[in-house]
Amino acid sequence: MQNDPPRTVSPTKIRAYKQAPWREQTRLLAIGLASVFGLMAMLALFVFTGAQAAEAGLRVQSLIRERDWWLRRLEAQESELTRKQSEEWLRSRAAELGFIPAQPGDLDYLVVAEVPVEEPIPPSPTSLLYTQQEVALSPAYRETLLEWILRLILPKGAS
Repeated sequence: MQNDPPRTVSPTKIRAYKQAPWREQTRLLAIGLASVFGLMAMLALFVFTGAQAAEAGLRVQSLIRERDWWLRRLEAQESELTRKQSEEWLRSRAAELGFIPAQPGDLDYLVVAEVPVEEPIPPSPTSLLYTQQEVALSPAYRETLLEWILRLILPKGAS
């Protein structure tokens, strides 16, 4: 079988296996329609994503315009605040309210004794207990457990 010469097929048998022309046309039409629908689906996807991108771009532009409007409003308010904090505006406003500049004779001076500088309090409770006795806690709170037990066990004059 391996060494058999190749057989020739008769022309009648070739025709028997050939497809009918309408089947070939139907198959080509189906392949063409599938290609067209695939291409249309791909184009629709591109159009859809492009529309979404355009909508997002318009929204970004709208937000940028709104941000710029708020920044301009903020700058206007800051400049108005700066104007109202100027000495000239404060003097004119004080004059409108009936204030007059004080003369040296109108002022009263109060002499205050020098305030002593306070020492900072150490942050830990133990530093209070052992460094500054005048600020420290009550002796009952400074007593260790051993001292308390010894005080209970031993009579008053025995230690």
